[in-house]
Amino acid sequence: MSHARRERLALLAMLAATLLWGGTFVAIRDSVKALTPQALVFGRFAVAAVLFTLVALLRRRAPTAREWQLGVGNGVLMVFAFFLQALGLRTTSAGSSAFLTCAGTLVAAFYAWPLLKQRPSRELFVGLALAFAGSALMSLDGSLRLGRGELITLAGASMYALQIVWVARFAGAIDPLSVTLVQAAVVALCLAPFTGDPRAAFMALSPAGWRDFAYLAVAGSSLAPVFQVFAQQTLPAGRVALLFALEPVFALVFALTLGGERFVMRWWLGAALILVAVVLVEWRAANPSLGKPRE
Repeated sequence: MSHARRERLALLAMLAATLLWGGTFVAIRDSVKALTPQALVFGRFAVAAVLFTLVALLRRRAPTAREWQLGVGNGVLMVFAFFLQALGLRTTSAGSSAFLTCAGTLVAAFYAWPLLKQRPSRELFVGLALAFAGSALMSLDGSLRLGRGELITLAGASMYALQIVWVARFAGAIDPLSVTLVQAAVVALCLAPFTGDPRAAFMALSPAGWRDFAYLAVAGSSLAPVFQVFAQQTLPAGRVALLFALEPVFALVFALTLGGERFVMRWWLGAALILVAVVLVEWRAANPSLGKPRE
């Protein structure tokens, strides 16, 4: 398979991942009304771990030592990332959470510079600046202050940024399904002692609550992580970080159509800046003769 074709497939995988994750913000916002953040994150990754264990048994393939190392590191970072995201959504709107997560995740491109020696190109730097501006338009209020929920969300987003760099460190011959199995199991095991007995809360979930939980477990904790690991076998960390900026754009659509939220004009301008940033970088990457971004 040619490198150009691998890049196209990786790009499609990241688009699918960000679309699926974009739908989780409204689902998490509604779910934490009935479940504690610990129970919610534990439950969704426990389901994912069971699903991938069944897949591994059917494939008769156990994770390799390299996949264990990657999956354990991912899992530890994701414990903090998902828990802080869910905690922040108790006092933050779905739209604000999505765009703050975007702002924090973009930092991965700068983590990758000293840690992976992947220096952002001029085009990527401009794209990151535009995406940062877009996320600021979406998340900052008139006083330019961030509340407690927003700061918690940013802390969780920094964990996502580190996770992107950690995956990039292992780019190569790894199996995304095996890595996702390990990381889901690690998240569930780490949170199990802190969830208490969530059975009563889960049993009391309404049909809509079970629908939201099923989406979080299958789409957000199973499919999207597989797509991310697959994409990062080809795309460098900086471009992946920028592609993550599409997540809040999709979240905006979900929040408007399903979440009952309303946004001011500056939020739409922020979404436009993020789209311009992604198109700029990916267009240049798809046209090497015009100067492929150096990363």
